[in-house]
Amino acid sequence: MGEPFRVRDETLICHPVPPALMIITDSARAPHVRVLDRTMVAEILHPKHFKGRLATRYSIAHARLPVGEASLPHTLLSSSEVYVILQGTGLMHTGTEEAVVHPGELVYIPPGTVQYIENTGGEELVFLAIVDPCWRGEDEILGTPAGPDTAGNADRFLDQARVEAETGLSEGGIPIGSVLVRNGEIIASGHNRRVQDGNPMAHAEIDCLVNAGRRADLKECTLYSTLMPCYLCAGAVVQFGIRTVIVGESQNFTGAREFMEAHGVRVTDLADPRCISMMETYIRENPNVWNEDIGV
Repeated sequence: MGEPFRVRDETLICHPVPPALMIITDSARAPHVRVLDRTMVAEILHPKHFKGRLATRYSIAHARLPVGEASLPHTLLSSSEVYVILQGTGLMHTGTEEAVVHPGELVYIPPGTVQYIENTGGEELVFLAIVDPCWRGEDEILGTPAGPDTAGNADRFLDQARVEAETGLSEGGIPIGSVLVRNGEIIASGHNRRVQDGNPMAHAEIDCLVNAGRRADLKECTLYSTLMPCYLCAGAVVQFGIRTVIVGESQNFTGAREFMEAHGVRVTDLADPRCISMMETYIRENPNVWNEDIGV
């Protein structure tokens, strides 16, 4: 069947410009395999295939869906995705919206949004799936997350972080919760314990990381928090090499998003109304405790 990837080197006449590197991929030769969401997919452009020679953060997959079939609902937690329809007719579902799509049309899917597509035509549905940042298995959740919100950005891991926040509130503490996720599984959780323990360092994300213990795989983990991390917690994120942070909200506290992003961390704000309301109520009713912590 042949190698689906090939590279052409072309020497330019104008010295000292180095030789150009042309990378050509062939979707016809690339093997298609059925993935978890039931589409037949060939990964035709991904940085992991080119050992540093591909200066891009996005990936492109060539996808096929037989007549009468539909992909399963799934969510990319921190990456956006664009479908480019090449052949056939489909019904695209993103969050609470749906639309018929035809060849030549593009569909943008925001991070954290449940999505799937149905082949509603009389021929195979073929499309490109462009993911930015590039697709990673640990960033994808199969199925419809529990507890949908009006934005279509619900997430079962954020739900668990919110449970942690509510636990902290029931203990008399600040309602901020956090969970650590790897390969679609929660490996640790925690909540803000500063009031309960009299410990100014016991923020939710720190508590979660302490509960995770010593690990060599933190670069492969995603950290969730109901609130945008402060500089203390953002420093821990950067220190331990966590690459993805997903938060419930930053309306009540803008936190250290720019700091994390400046250090290569992908940050997604789901603007969850439940998290916003919970924190807003606490700050209003407990201004002194809040301002003692990170509110000033």
